[in-house]
Amino acid sequence: MSPDSASPPPPAVRRVAPPSDPYRPSSVGERVFDVRSGRWATFMGRQHGLVFLRPLGGGIEWDTEARWITTTEQ
Repeated sequence: MSPDSASPPPPAVRRVAPPSDPYRPSSVGERVFDVRSGRWATFMGRQHGLVFLRPLGGGIEWDTEARWITTTEQ
């Protein structure tokens, strides 16, 4: 496989502090903000301290530590 046909790299991780009061989504489909990536997302689930998110318009799911989730853009 050539480098040109590879998948695009994941978004860069922002150098910010986690929110002082992280949000704990309670139901699948909630709109949340991932402070670390700087993106709004749909909450898909939680497992072993990780939160699984999907872009608002659909797309590839990603995960982040639960401490990075909030409901307001940072």
